[in-house]
Amino acid sequence: MSEVSIQLRAPTTADGAALHALVRACRPLDENSMYCNLLQCTHFARTCCVAQAGDRLVGFVTGYRLPEDPAVYFLWQVGVHADAAGQGLARRMIQDILARPACAGVTTLHTTITRDNEASRALFASLARAETAEMTEEEFFTPEHFGDSGHAGEYLFRIGPLSTPPAAPHAV
Repeated sequence: MSEVSIQLRAPTTADGAALHALVRACRPLDENSMYCNLLQCTHFARTCCVAQAGDRLVGFVTGYRLPEDPAVYFLWQVGVHADAAGQGLARRMIQDILARPACAGVTTLHTTITRDNEASRALFASLARAETAEMTEEEFFTPEHFGDSGHAGEYLFRIGPLSTPPAAPHAV
């Protein structure tokens, strides 16, 4: 799949089912409810991104600005279908979101990653380098926080200060 054939945009309600299916295809991501994905495509659309190739979604980033600290963008999930891997799509989607007017004033990105998710760790290290930003890591949710679900602990990654410049205003 060529890089030029992929369009980045904010999701819409019509993307909810496709986003839900894409999350399922991007293991080891946690599946959220369809309702959650619909809310991400509506209430949080300005701070989320989908990558569309032809008539199908091949990537997504979901996230939001922290209500108690709007200078922080919390990246909830990122996924790229295997068909679109290896093109730097995940980082491009993140930078697309950070350059939007909806993220004006964001100086720091937070995300959580399990200890064994090497692909995500590499992605965010690459993003920190591209942003010429520091990246720190600390334990955030222990396995005990997840009860008896068997979910591994999550580590909070902080990347900042960000250098992505705001883009010219565009529709999101």
